[in-house]
Amino acid sequence: MSKLIDAGREVLGTCREAKENFEYDQLVKKYDKHTADMLISEQLNKGEISIDEFNVYKKVKVFVQHGGLDVSEAVEEAERKAASVISNVLSA
Repeated sequence: MSKLIDAGREVLGTCREAKENFEYDQLVKKYDKHTADMLISEQLNKGEISIDEFNVYKKVKVFVQHGGLDVSEAVEEAERKAASVISNVLSA
């Protein structure tokens, strides 16, 4: 049951993140980036997050969401390399 609750919290957190990012993007469209940043800066400061850190987060989020990161591909590559090393050691 606890795993189900944890999964629910994660889904709610992801939905909340998507909503807040959407709302921020709407602020930028309605006003401009400088104004949007000014409007959220007090809340970010309470969390000890700078506007620059928020901008890095947004950049990484977009990169990951658009397929820029493929961890499963990295895992497959690591497994291929490990298999190659083992094969070389065994054949030596």
